[in-house]
Amino acid sequence: MAKELVLTVVVKKEDGGYSAWCPELDVASQGSSVEDAKKNLKEAVELHVETMIKNGDLDLLLEKLGLKREDLKKGFILPESFSGSFEIALSV
Repeated sequence: MAKELVLTVVVKKEDGGYSAWCPELDVASQGSSVEDAKKNLKEAVELHVETMIKNGDLDLLLEKLGLKREDLKKGFILPESFSGSFEIALSV
């Protein structure tokens, strides 16, 4: 069952483009525009999460997000605080 996880996205203008960072997972990416940077970050976060789950690190992933297994029963999963967000569909 897919869950919607709302994460922080920090986008900064850099020389020649934009960087995007998800502090909850410490995953970053970049792009030539804000939209590209966010799209690339979404893909990087999805790959990071899929890899952690595949490697049996679900509990470590939840710990990074400040969540518990019971939280997976909710339709949307929200970290305690965030400055900006986008939704990422996750299969858990």
